[in-house]
Amino acid sequence: MKTRHILMLAAGAMALAAVPLAMAQSGGHSQGQGQAQEGAAAQRQADAQAQSEADARAQRRAAASAQKQQAEREGKIGQREEEEEQPRR
Repeated sequence: MKTRHILMLAAGAMALAAVPLAMAQSGGHSQGQGQAQEGAAAQRQADAQAQSEADARAQRRAAASAQKQQAEREGKIGQREEEEEQPRR
């Protein structure tokens, strides 16, 4: 075989190998976009869950603070602290 024939066969083989690869890449874009949308939706859901957990923690802390202030007004907490400060006999 001549060099020209070998080069033509090599070019034809490369073209045949490139066609399925190009088709897979063009089909992958639509799948990639779907995965990106699913990923964005999952991220939004995770953000919403984190925000709701943070809100719940803030509400619990506010409730605990309100109970502590109420106990301080009633003198329950202050008495315990004073009792602890007194030396034991």
